Amino acid sequence: MKSLFASIVHHIGEAKRCIAIVGSGGKTSLMIGLANEYAKRGERVLLSTTTKLQKPENRAYGCHRYFHDDAILETVHHPGEKIFYALDGEEKALAPPIDRLALLAERFSVSLLEADGARGMDLKLHSERDPVIPPFTTATIALLSLAALGRPASEVCFGCDDRSIVDEAWLAAYICRSDGPLKGAAGRVVLLCNQSERVDLKRIETLRNACADLPILFGSVALDTIIE
Repeated sequence: MKSLFASIVHHIGEAKRCIAIVGSGGKTSLMIGLANEYAKRGERVLLSTTTKLQKPENRAYGCHRYFHDDAILETVHHPGEKIFYALDGEEKALAPPIDRLALLAERFSVSLLEADGARGMDLKLHSERDPVIPPFTTATIALLSLAALGRPASEVCFGCDDRSIVDEAWLAAYICRSDGPLKGAAGRVVLLCNQSERVDLKRIETLRNACADLPILFGSVALDTIIE
């Protein structure tokens, strides 16, 4: 099977300068996997956030160096190196000032920014204040999890009180909502349906056909595979 991370890198192409990762169902794991893929290709990679992240002591980011203050601005960054940068909050790693991220996006060849929060749920409806996609974003990866299929929407979708069972038609409508996963997407866009390995291929094809006009990928972040 094809590598999911390599496929996303290929799709984004030269629009790699600042990649915002939004939506739900595997954003941090996707960021880590993409960082590894870009680093293998000799890129200087920044991992950061415009919202919140798990602290490095609670999550294996696999970075070469970790910064929590402006010391990152005084440091030389090397090809193939992965650098983590976020402020040190009490419970979470917090978003640095946006002007710092803008400056660093000019110094790193790839910046991966987790730009949304979904409290670990499979889907998310956005409020007015999110996602937090910076104006200098060059690509957006919008994520959702197909593990939501067959369950009540209110149980798997952050910000949703709909008790309807999530099926292909529900997901197709959700994807197209103005407050859905593609809200605010900027630059080159990828819509990733994660955990597709759990789903029957017929259901995937139904959803693929319903979203034929969108740049949609089906795959597994955990397995690094594309389902075609």
